[in-house]
Amino acid sequence: MSADVDAGHTRLLVAEDHPMVVMALDSAFEFVDDIEVIEIASSVEDTIGAASRHHPHVILLDRRLPDGDGIDAIERLRTVSPETRVLVYTGDANQSMVDRVIAAGGAGLVLKTGVFDDLLDAIRQVAAGQDYFEVDLGH
Repeated sequence: MSADVDAGHTRLLVAEDHPMVVMALDSAFEFVDDIEVIEIASSVEDTIGAASRHHPHVILLDRRLPDGDGIDAIERLRTVSPETRVLVYTGDANQSMVDRVIAAGGAGLVLKTGVFDDLLDAIRQVAAGQDYFEVDLGH
């Protein structure tokens, strides 16, 4: 784990393709002192390139991107940036999806239906080396 994370500063790469979600996240993170959004990518390929350039502490990875399934990209992301931890961001999840994330080497899964504070908790927990899996199995 990087000294920056130990000092309370997490470098975050966001992979999200919906402009309104991107705008909302970018605006919300402006008020968060300990997490820096270093780049926003809108496709799997852009995310892999950004991870290779920046080696972020955490990637917040949308599960559905225009050029592929985010979960399927985790192994490639971990290859170009082995120390980076990947947190999948999705609208719905089930145990099968959690199992896929774990098998691919992901560090967690957080639901888009939650509140921003839950997202921050998930990012901080993953950056600290812990896993975070939020699943609504009631659906």
